[in-house]
Amino acid sequence: MIVVGFLGAPGVAGERAVAIARRVAAMDARVEVVGVATPDLAGDATLLELAAAGVRHATVIRSFADGLEEADLDLALHYLPDIRAIVLVEPGAALVAPAAAASSWSEAGLVVVGPVDAPTTAALDALGSAIVLDPPVTDPDDTFAGFVAALATRLDAGRPAADAWQETIAGLAADRVS
Repeated sequence: MIVVGFLGAPGVAGERAVAIARRVAAMDARVEVVGVATPDLAGDATLLELAAAGVRHATVIRSFADGLEEADLDLALHYLPDIRAIVLVEPGAALVAPAAAASSWSEAGLVVVGPVDAPTTAALDALGSAIVLDPPVTDPDDTFAGFVAALATRLDAGRPAADAWQETIAGLAADRVS
């Protein structure tokens, strides 16, 4: 399982990525993060929080950069064995291609947590196989993060994407959204 986000950077995307990673670890699934953490006390605190929750970090670049470079994600995904699910949090169009390629060769499910911009939407439409989720504006009790984690752990267990989706919404008694 991979969670990609702006891990130590301030903002919703980083908080969402951390919350999803923590929830996956709480479900006793193996989770690795790939992303960026600021090279300051806030970044240190984020990495310590993740480690305490049982989240591993395959690649975390310590930088004030806004996000991960495509080559860094591609390299990290090639070094990780047995990828069964990839979760991208607000990835931007550049990160969709390496994640989709890794998803294809590893037969992993791909979940993209938005919001996504027009170029990212176009890149995802070309794939046709990713599950794209538009998150709520706030998630104070990590309910959405728990939903994504439940979906990802089903994908990680080898469930086909359509089955994982149906089992997740049934298991959490979620209403169908069109």
